[in-house]
Amino acid sequence: MGLFMNKEAKVFLIRLSFVLLAAMLLTQASVYMNSVRMKQEMLEHDYELAGYLIGSYPQLAKELPAVFTSAKSNSELEAGKELLETAGYKSDLRRQMLPAVNSLYQKNAMIHSIISGVIIVFIFLITIKFMKSHFTKIDQYQQKVYQIMNGDIEIRLDDQEEGSLGRLASSINTMTSSLHTHIKKEKHNRLFLKETLTNVSHQLKTPLSAMVMYNEIMQDEPIDNEVIANFLRKSERELERMQTLITNLLKLAKLDAGIIQLHKMNCILNDVVKQAVESFETRVTHERKAIEITADETISYPCDKEWLLEAVSNLIKNAIEHTSAGSTIQVHLERTPLIVKISVRDDGEGIHPADLHYIFKPFYRSRFSQNKQGTGIGLSLAKTVVELHGGFIAVESLHGKGAVFHVNFPCLTKL
Repeated sequence: MGLFMNKEAKVFLIRLSFVLLAAMLLTQASVYMNSVRMKQEMLEHDYELAGYLIGSYPQLAKELPAVFTSAKSNSELEAGKELLETAGYKSDLRRQMLPAVNSLYQKNAMIHSIISGVIIVFIFLITIKFMKSHFTKIDQYQQKVYQIMNGDIEIRLDDQEEGSLGRLASSINTMTSSLHTHIKKEKHNRLFLKETLTNVSHQLKTPLSAMVMYNEIMQDEPIDNEVIANFLRKSERELERMQTLITNLLKLAKLDAGIIQLHKMNCILNDVVKQAVESFETRVTHERKAIEITADETISYPCDKEWLLEAVSNLIKNAIEHTSAGSTIQVHLERTPLIVKISVRDDGEGIHPADLHYIFKPFYRSRFSQNKQGTGIGLSLAKTVVELHGGFIAVESLHGKGAVFHVNFPCLTKL
């Protein structure tokens, strides 16, 4: 049995066996003592009865020994019973009316109570000792597991003891060693990814910047052909779109790789939102749209300003891309006892119900959307940044009636 492989369990069972054996011996000793006392009580009763009869009927002195030592018949038993019952000496007579019997009962009850109490105390003590030792080790294992979960993967549990706890400790140590190996490998992969992203960034930006420059030079030249001029304008838009795509893609890759460390400090969210809105002033004016900012109060919150600005800007940009001329985008800030919320609401085409569960996936483009400008990265990037701040994004939308994105941050977040 697995139970007997546990050293502490074996010690507990051996101690319990000794206590039970001692209890059995004490019980047998008590039974023997009871029989001795009962014999003594019977002899004293017969002595008293014989003495009483000799004193009252001296002529029966020779016959009295036979009265107590000879075998009795059933008829004699019934005759004696009938005689004594007329005097109230019956089987239902209260124990207290028989001093000898009552005394014997009280002594036996006291002795058995003492024996039972001693046995219970010993069993209780060895059980408490076993449980204390057992659960102390479990608590120690639990604390070390929490330390491992918090990143202290150098900790090892004592797995030298036999039994289930030893096997559990050995399994945890094996898991920790495997985790340590995977973490080292992951750190190496992240370092490699960081270097690769840096190189890719430089490799992409250099030719792209050159193409942008060439395109600007060609636009500055006098061109009589409207087809070529139109081509250059389209080329400029696509190059800008490509720059945005590459920039956002690199940002998203760095966030997913975990090589970005947020530098949080208390920021006025009203200023962050205002700065995000101001970056789109030229565009919304050109597209004949409007952005309104509302807030019940000035709200301060610990965050990385640059990355939060990136997330809010992406939500506003998404609203601009999915609205038509004459639309108004509303950005609202509020604080409740539990959360700080930034809401971006638009009155555009809305989100189709089939898309709601996928809009935060990178590069997801809905087949129901009329918008062809987006890259499919902005919402995913915003969601990642918000979650790194300990918050979450929720979306509400009815297809054809606009959408509202809620950025929620818990008020308990600390620097």
